Amino acid sequence: MPKLSVILPARNAATTVEQAVSSTLRALPDDAELVVLDDGSTDTTAAAALRAGETSNGRNSRLKVVSRPASGGIAHALNWLIDNTDSEFIARMDADDISAPWRFRTSLPALQRGDDVVFQQVAFFSGKVLRPQPPLGIPSEVFPLYLLLTNPVSHPTMVATRAALSEVGGYRHVPAEDYDLWIRCAVAGLHLQRQPLWGLAYRVHPAQITASDQWRTASWTNPDQATAYAQLASQVVGVPIERLVSAALLPVDKRAAALERAERYLGRAIAATSQPHRMLLQRKLRTKLNWARQFTTPTDADFSKPMTEGMP
Repeated sequence: MPKLSVILPARNAATTVEQAVSSTLRALPDDAELVVLDDGSTDTTAAAALRAGETSNGRNSRLKVVSRPASGGIAHALNWLIDNTDSEFIARMDADDISAPWRFRTSLPALQRGDDVVFQQVAFFSGKVLRPQPPLGIPSEVFPLYLLLTNPVSHPTMVATRAALSEVGGYRHVPAEDYDLWIRCAVAGLHLQRQPLWGLAYRVHPAQITASDQWRTASWTNPDQATAYAQLASQVVGVPIERLVSAALLPVDKRAAALERAERYLGRAIAATSQPHRMLLQRKLRTKLNWARQFTTPTDADFSKPMTEGMP
């Protein structure tokens, strides 16, 4: 049984998966495996993944590629991968990103010291343009407060204990399945942190699901996510509050009341944090509130901007 399983679901990713697989194999510790799920692809995704594992001595034994009919969504694919591995630790990887060589040797020690879910910063890239995000860490004591304002991490940088993911029931089939999982982990009292170093090059392209208006609206109005968010808010600020992006969709009068309530309770909690997080969280709260107060429709121009995933 390997100590670490890196799970990589892929569908029609033949043009990018080879680089994702080869970079992750280079970063793997000895006692680890990379499991690629070819999730109903109609192109040569599986062949490209296998090609990335070829060496002068044959195929890399730490690479497993499994082809199956489409599972019905990313959450189902991820849960299948979790259920069909047996390592102590689980890490994520996407089929269009690139792992840094030091990724696992810097993140796994945090799990061994007692953290439950660990992330790293990313450098966004499109074509040949690389945009590293500030290497600012988020310690576990303030991570839940960041979650009430945004998704502060990038999913494919995750490493976690299997026990943590099992405790909260794995992924749910909801929009923003990653953010939903982080919130439920925080509600369960698990320790989440973002390390202050880069671990991944994150590809940005127009076809991403998380870039679509429909996806964002579905996430902002999902009742299961709203319930989890309210539970976390009750723990962190003392009362359930409306998620800011969800409040933006309310009628103007209800929106104003919801945002005023959120500002009051989030502001108090933020004021009790230490620097630099107090300043960063206050800035993020002001930005989110201004956006929500000015928001008009799901075709608002702000939809064309990144939603700060992985930003400080």
